[in-house]
Amino acid sequence: MEAINISKNIIKVGNRLLKEKAIPWGKEEFKDVKRIEKLLEKMHKEMKDSTGTGIAAPQIGVNKQLFLLEFGMNEGINCPQFPLTAFFNPKIELVDQDVTKPSRRTITNFNKFLHGSEKLLNLSQYKTKLQTEESTLPTIPSPNNTITMLESCLSIPNIFAHVQRSRRCIIKFLDITGKERIIEADGILAACLQHEYDHLLGKIFIDRIDKTDLSTKLIYTTELTDDHLKEIYNLHGDFQIIK
Repeated sequence: MEAINISKNIIKVGNRLLKEKAIPWGKEEFKDVKRIEKLLEKMHKEMKDSTGTGIAAPQIGVNKQLFLLEFGMNEGINCPQFPLTAFFNPKIELVDQDVTKPSRRTITNFNKFLHGSEKLLNLSQYKTKLQTEESTLPTIPSPNNTITMLESCLSIPNIFAHVQRSRRCIIKFLDITGKERIIEADGILAACLQHEYDHLLGKIFIDRIDKTDLSTKLIYTTELTDDHLKEIYNLHGDFQIIK
């Protein structure tokens, strides 16, 4: 796999802003529609120019609680399309116990499942805990309630590493109008949401892995093997819009 050309406008690892907690949006700030639209346009452009699926405001030098996420069906992963969404002042609740009921669907007709609209997850019935600077894992991690996958970041160009996170989560956030929204997520989508939210907590993905022999755990883009790619394409994900 060839190295990816990351925009020079993306703040890279080593910049102190990536270690700072982002500031929440105030109610009055949502009235400045032009400012918000301009910021969202810039974030989306930088994300797409760097072939990313998500980007957080601190990555372009804006220390505010905001990130974008978009997951298309062309990714080749068994997951419904997640439309471009802006998450203002998000909070993530990690599902803190095993889920006995199957929580994902096998997609055979991608044209039919353009978004996660069926009530399949129902995660609110389970015990949860907040994602924090200290942890993005359930209290007692298990194969059922965690997912381990190769992650990369626009702020750490062309570096991948395996990161373990909660398999399921609930994200509560404000949309561009300041209205509260809630989405439940499973699998790769849950991991991607946690990855982006980490930026607002002053964390990057390498902060979530054991630093013992760290250099042996980092994989450069050109070192990705067919097995690595197969691992990625075998991932599953799902989501449900609650509010």
